[in-house]
Amino acid sequence: MRIAPTILALAATGFLAACTGEEACTQEVATKKATDLTTKMQEVAASDPAKLAELAPKVQDLATKAAAGGDDLTATCKALDEMMAELSK
Repeated sequence: MRIAPTILALAATGFLAACTGEEACTQEVATKKATDLTTKMQEVAASDPAKLAELAPKVQDLATKAAAGGDDLTATCKALDEMMAELSK
């Protein structure tokens, strides 16, 4: 499925673009969460590509919000956690 790599790249780029460092959610924490999310997305892409395609707009929206968050890594971590919860359903 060609959409999966695009979604994965978009999510990783968007989430990590917002990482600039903060105590509540450090860049290290956000990077680990993004890595875990990418792994989970790869698992979902392999086991249920339709589910990943269905969640694609939400992933894109969360990535956009995280990237727009600037220095607020708390928002980035929250977005990553929300997406992980969606994928784990």
